[in-house]
This record gives sequence, structure tokens and C-alpha cells, in this order.
Amino acid sequence: MRCCTERLLAPRGLDNLRRHPSPFYGQFAHIVDSQCSQRLDRLVVPLLPRTHTSLFLRKKKEEAVSRSRLAGLGIAVLGALSLNMGLGGIAMAQSADAPPPVLAWTPKPVEPAPYTGVHQMHTRLSEVLASHEGEDSWHHQVVDDKHLRAAYVQMAAGETSPTLLLADHRTSFIVWDGEVEVTIGDQDPFVATKGFMVQVPFRTPFTLANVGDGPSLHFEIFNANATLLYPEAAEADLPEAPEGHEWYLSRLDKPDTYERQDSKPYLDFFWEVENTEKGPNGPLTRDDRSFVNIIRGTANGVPSPTNIGHFHVDYAEFWFVMEGQISYLIEGADFFVADAGDVVYVPPGRFHRAAFHGDTPSTRIAINGYPFGSHHWPTPH
Repeated sequence: MRCCTERLLAPRGLDNLRRHPSPFYGQFAHIVDSQCSQRLDRLVVPLLPRTHTSLFLRKKKEEAVSRSRLAGLGIAVLGALSLNMGLGGIAMAQSADAPPPVLAWTPKPVEPAPYTGVHQMHTRLSEVLASHEGEDSWHHQVVDDKHLRAAYVQMAAGETSPTLLLADHRTSFIVWDGEVEVTIGDQDPFVATKGFMVQVPFRTPFTLANVGDGPSLHFEIFNANATLLYPEAAEADLPEAPEGHEWYLSRLDKPDTYERQDSKPYLDFFWEVENTEKGPNGPLTRDDRSFVNIIRGTANGVPSPTNIGHFHVDYAEFWFVMEGQISYLIEGADFFVADAGDVVYVPPGRFHRAAFHGDTPSTRIAINGYPFGSHHWPTPH
């Protein structure tokens, strides 16, 4: 039997791999190409005249570097293509070498899971703002389930939030209006304006301050079980302790870092849109029980009504529309379109489909508590 490199060196071997890529193609192709190059060097170099050997090896090295760069681009391009096609309602062809799909009998509600508490299928920002007309500061909860809490928050000019730490969870914010100075641990403070997406590691103190001339607006995302802590210096300003508890000065483990996940304090979304070729895509926060994922693309028509998407069994999901328009088809409801600033929520057990809408790029921020959560797709059953 030929070794894997010999088989890949066979005619069209690598072409077939590229024609039917997996999400890990970029990394694998780099390994395969390197192996092929080494194998090819062993096969060809001894046959070359001495004067051509160094030239051949130098050319192979340059080709390897080029392949490595292309492989890195391949991951981003293929990931975006998979995201755009899969979530836009177009199924991707499955590689002949891919394992067969896993089919499982899954408990699904006979009737669509109901909306309870503060939850609405479609929360329009325009209606939220109208409901708080005349108020300087307000907090409007839109998600409060067993995994996550999320709310629109308006701060009056000059208002500063209390300094907080979260014991065991990262938290995220999307600034939507005004100028918010953000101070996070030992990071240099920065002023976040519309489109800034901010994340704070656990056990790291942070403060938000409205430094603009008018009100500011941001969208906050907390883990539902997050315990709020206050720094030692806040003793005189501590709020009332939760029922059945008292404040106790404890010593904490070391705080989380951005380096642990190769992440950063913020992403300026609209700067990225204007100054990069593709604009932002991919996770901002991908932590235990916290997933904030940027999904950007352009519509390729309206998906077929027969494309009902998928559902989740253990968690709800919601989306903040960051740019343009996003269309939704949610089990038990009619097709609708959400605008920038709106929030759409779906309980566990309901089929749902989200797709880019309109002629210009659009972006939704997908948010749930399971970075590697399961998706349950329909079958012909």
C-alpha cells in the first residue's frame, strides 16, 4: 500500500481535497502540501544536476510559504462560505469522504415552545426607545432565561456605572449610541462609539462612563448565573446584598486574561467594515456559557419557505441585528424582517431560520450560552 503522501501525489489527489474541503482544510492542506513537498524533494532532488538542486529547493521553499498563506486564507474563506450558504438557506454538497450524518430521535415540543416573561419574538428598538421617551436613564430587559440575560441600557450624560467584577463568566456589550468610556482592569481606557463590541474577562473590574454630551445606549449580555462582585474600595457604596446573603471580603483567584483565548477588549465593527475587505466575521466571545458570534454577508435571494432551518434542545438563541436587515422564519410565526438595532429571540425546540436580507451587506450577532451547542436539522422522516 502506498503511503499517504504517495496517494496524495497521485493525479488530482490534492485537487480532490480542495474540491471537497472540510472546515479544517486550510490546516490540513498545509500539512499535506508540506508532506508532498518533502516527498517530492526526496523523489526529484537526487535526479537533478548539482547546479540545479539549490534552485529547485529554493523554489520549493517559496511555494511552501505561498501555500501556507493560502491555507490560512482558505480557513476564513471556507468558513465564511459555509456560514453564508448554510445559514442563507443553501445546502452545501457533502464530501464523499465525510462521515455519514448522525441521526437521533430527539424530543421536540408538539406545540411550539411558548414565549414567557420578558421574551418577545421580535423586539423593535424603535418601540423600546418610544416606551422610555422623556427618561434620562433606563434599563430595558429583553432576555432573562436560564442561561443568559440581556438588556438595552441608556445612561444619562455624565453617568458612570458602578465598578463590577463577574466571578466566573465573561460579559459582553454592544455600544449603539453616544460615547462610552470603558475601563477594564489594567487596560488603557478607551471611548466606545456606535458599533464597538466589548468583552470583559471574568474577575476583572470594569466601569462604563458616558462621556458624551447626550445620552448613550448600549446592549449588555450577562450570564444568567453570573455573580456580581464589587472591589474592596466600594465598601461604602455597596448595594443591598442578595436575599439571604451578606457582603464578605474574600480573596479571589487570579483574573482571566485576553491572551487565554487570543482575544481583545473590543472590536470596532463599523471601522472594520470600512477598512477591511470582507468586514468582521466570527466569534467575539467564545467562552464557557457565552457565545457572541458575528455573522456578516449579502443575501442571495430569499430562501425557500421549505427551508425551515434547525432548532436547539438545551438552550434558546437570540440575535442583535448589527447592520442592514435580517429575515426570519420561526416555527409558529409568519416570515418577518428585523432592522438594525432590533433583537430576535427563539426558545429551545422551535425551528428557526435567519438569512441576510436586501441588496446590501447585513450582519447579525448570534448569541447563546453554548459555543459548541447542537443544531437539530429536519430529515425526510
